[in-house]
Amino acid sequence: MAVKRKHILITAVVLCIIAIAAFAGSMSTTKSEKVFVVEKGPFEATLNCKGEINGLVATPIPMPKILGDRDLRIWQLKILNLAQDGKYVKKGDFIIQLDASQIISGMREVQQSLETEEADLKNARIDSTVTLTGLREDIKNAKLDLEYNKIDLEQSIYESAAYQRKAQMTYKKAENTIAKKQRDYLLEQNKLKMKVSRSEEQVKRSQDKIAKFQQAMQAARVTAPEDGIVIFGENWDGTKYSKDGTISTWSSGPPIATLPDMSEVISETYVKEIDISKINVDDDVRVTFDALEEVTINGKIKSIARVGEDHKDFDMKVFKVLIHLDETNDGLKPAMSSNNNIIIAQETDALFVPLKAVFKEGGNSFVYLKTGTGPQKTSVTTGVENEEFILVKKGLEEGDKVLLQLPAEVI
Repeated sequence: MAVKRKHILITAVVLCIIAIAAFAGSMSTTKSEKVFVVEKGPFEATLNCKGEINGLVATPIPMPKILGDRDLRIWQLKILNLAQDGKYVKKGDFIIQLDASQIISGMREVQQSLETEEADLKNARIDSTVTLTGLREDIKNAKLDLEYNKIDLEQSIYESAAYQRKAQMTYKKAENTIAKKQRDYLLEQNKLKMKVSRSEEQVKRSQDKIAKFQQAMQAARVTAPEDGIVIFGENWDGTKYSKDGTISTWSSGPPIATLPDMSEVISETYVKEIDISKINVDDDVRVTFDALEEVTINGKIKSIARVGEDHKDFDMKVFKVLIHLDETNDGLKPAMSSNNNIIIAQETDALFVPLKAVFKEGGNSFVYLKTGTGPQKTSVTTGVENEEFILVKKGLEEGDKVLLQLPAEVI
């Protein structure tokens, strides 16, 4: 029994030794995790930015031009109803109904004015007819007087010289009277013609204005010019057009809505000014979508804005960037959010270390090499970085071991 107890005791001691060794090994492993062995391998750095999907080509649905006609004096209209944003519509389908009450009241005012103007025109024509008829009668009578005076002049050859002279003067006076009456007739005719013409023009303007109001009433109901997914525009404050809201009638303003063609897709995004120098046109991009978890589409940067702008979602200037997707997907919808990973560096055989292994001092970068004699401070030349690692262009070789934190003697 004593021998057996001795064997049990020895076994227990051995197990304790093994446990202690294992614990020591685990402690050693923990310490080794603070060291990174430099290896060569694939490296990629990306710039991540949120974007919004849209069609490369989109058919605008502008404010009907007639509603912005200055003659109508309508500056904005209330939205009575509109189609669902993002709904697929066919050509001729309902898009938006604007309140036509302003149009109707304006047309009624013009119609009342037109009644008065048409009465004035009728009176002007009657006055012209009566006046000119009277003047023509006067000219006709003056011509009869001239004939009478002509006969008297011809008979005066048998009278005294004084009588002949008087007959000649009477005849000449009759000629002058006719000439004057003819001139007066022409002047009055032109005067009355202008008066009638002005009345006709006023009536024509009112008639044209009424015709514009009638066109405006029809235009207050906007329909789709072709098939597509309708995406409504925004008010001056950035809010989407909605029922009971108002909309400006400026035909030169932004469109009421657009019908994007999703056969070719772009992602519109904004890049901060501190990052804009990292990207270039034709850079590769991987695009993913929150709404389509398993879909990834490659693309390229199509354009970069030359001028920065202020944006409500950023605290600094940003540059608008358009990314053209290489393909489309049935699940893509206009205005869908996208995650754009712009590839700013990609190497298949690169040296890189964790970001926390590189330290800065006076604008220079350095690492601490693990050597047999202790940590050795070594200068390095770095390149681009991603969320975890940074490229090392100079200063390290494959197999080097670098510390992931400052050595104790430095701390």
